[in-house]
Amino acid sequence: MINIFGKITDNNIAIRNGYKKQIENVSYSITFDGEIYNKNALRNICITKGYITDNSNIQDILIYLYVIFKEEMLKYINGVFSFAISTNDKLFIAKDRLGTRPLYYFKDSNRFIFSSRIKDILGEGIDAILSRDELCEMFALGPAHNPTKTYFKDIYSLEAGNYITLKTDLNNFKFESKKYWDLDEKENKDDLDEIIYNVKYLVKDSVQRQITSSTASMLSGGLDSSIIVSLAKKENSNLKTYSINYEDNDKDFTPSSYQGTKDSDFVAIMNNEIPTKHKIITINNLSLYNSLYESMRAREMPGMADVDSSMFCFCKKIKDDGIQNIFSGECSDEIFGGYPWYYKKELQDTDYFPWARSQDLREKLVKPNLLNTNEIKNFILDSKKSILKGITHIGESVFENNYKDINYMTLKYFSNTLLERGDSMSRANNITIHMPYADYRIFEYVYNIPAKIKLGLLNSNSTPIEKYVLKEAFKDILPKQIIERKKSPFPKTYSNDYLNLLERKIINILKNPNSRILEIINTEYVLELVRTHGKDLKENLFGQLMTYPQTIAYLIQIEYWLEEYNVKICIEK
Repeated sequence: MINIFGKITDNNIAIRNGYKKQIENVSYSITFDGEIYNKNALRNICITKGYITDNSNIQDILIYLYVIFKEEMLKYINGVFSFAISTNDKLFIAKDRLGTRPLYYFKDSNRFIFSSRIKDILGEGIDAILSRDELCEMFALGPAHNPTKTYFKDIYSLEAGNYITLKTDLNNFKFESKKYWDLDEKENKDDLDEIIYNVKYLVKDSVQRQITSSTASMLSGGLDSSIIVSLAKKENSNLKTYSINYEDNDKDFTPSSYQGTKDSDFVAIMNNEIPTKHKIITINNLSLYNSLYESMRAREMPGMADVDSSMFCFCKKIKDDGIQNIFSGECSDEIFGGYPWYYKKELQDTDYFPWARSQDLREKLVKPNLLNTNEIKNFILDSKKSILKGITHIGESVFENNYKDINYMTLKYFSNTLLERGDSMSRANNITIHMPYADYRIFEYVYNIPAKIKLGLLNSNSTPIEKYVLKEAFKDILPKQIIERKKSPFPKTYSNDYLNLLERKIINILKNPNSRILEIINTEYVLELVRTHGKDLKENLFGQLMTYPQTIAYLIQIEYWLEEYNVKICIEK
């Protein structure tokens, strides 16, 4: 994995470690990070145009695609990527359709700096600042954030499916940002059999495009990873698989409405039905706790607490086992409808985001009088309104349109957060996670399947079925227990030992007068939460993923972040 970096100063474009090519007296430079899954098709386009030979590398292919098609080249690429191509007076930077690879930038009147790492931008003399707007992002939306922003003032994230062009002259930059792809609503007239056939084809094709002889797979015993394992096993009979568990989880596990079953039971069913070279990786409490800091540094922002740190530990152990490429079932729930807000009316009937109806908790966490009354709530409402501006409905069905709204919001805000997590935690451990469901062709097609079909509401007596279409498409290759298993989120530790570590740490932070977080949080409220061990907490910070322990861990990560980047807190009224 390459960390791309470049900048424009004094009208000169400099790309670090750029691959260079001279074509018709024009010098091109490219820096690229990612995987291109239709590389052969792109190579053939360039060969047909007479530019390259069969053994040309991906940098050559991308440069020649740019020579042939300019910005339109992005329409031809299937993959996950961020890259920059420059000539003497023009810079073109782009990000893949779903935003799997990171790309950040800073600009002022005479500088433009971009990188796949925020710390590279800060290393160019840019101050790390938490202003009022970023504070609201962190506490109103966190650990999600606007797909165009970060928690650092004036450091932006290039949105998925977007590109930037900059032209330089002696006097000024000419900066233009454009969207080249989005989820557009289109009519889908396919019947159920056609839909099932197309879904099966697209998922199988995505796995086949991404698999190599050395690719392993994560396996939770859930529908998504089990489908991938079944398909991958047909391509590689020696497939290795990995599942995650936690110290003492077997005795501490408590079923809930969100997580009613243990992964280990269903992993065993899969291993019996579709044998692989399987390994269970057990994460101990101290490693999980210590990795809160490491996972924050990997994401470069406060993240999903131990949902991040557990993935960090998981990837580290997988890499230690000699694996460099691994499949994950990420992004299936977002597009196929695996979350409860896709079918539970009480989660849909909210002015806020359905996975974060915690506006009261979020306001209570902020230091009194630091923000205006209802500023957090209004920030959430405005963010939701802003993201929904991207939708144009073509039909008049209220049911279908409401589903599309939720689907679109989930893909823009929730999915973006999980993609950041997967990429940053794996990148920090020099391992590449491949996500077959995060194929834009799957997203384009499934997004436009009618909601009633996606939910299995085929007649008036039907009840919603999560991921109905995906289950129907692959029910012939999986054990019945896997197909019928209720969706279970990424597993968490239930250990009281881990919770005790968190509570001791946050108390030490709150009682240390030099702690930076004291400038922004409601110390008395958080201390009261800890005193009662979260028993009176009525809201989850971030859906089923972040309950009381993760809320405390999120605050710990904020303190780590403020210290690590020496963040200046500038909350102006």
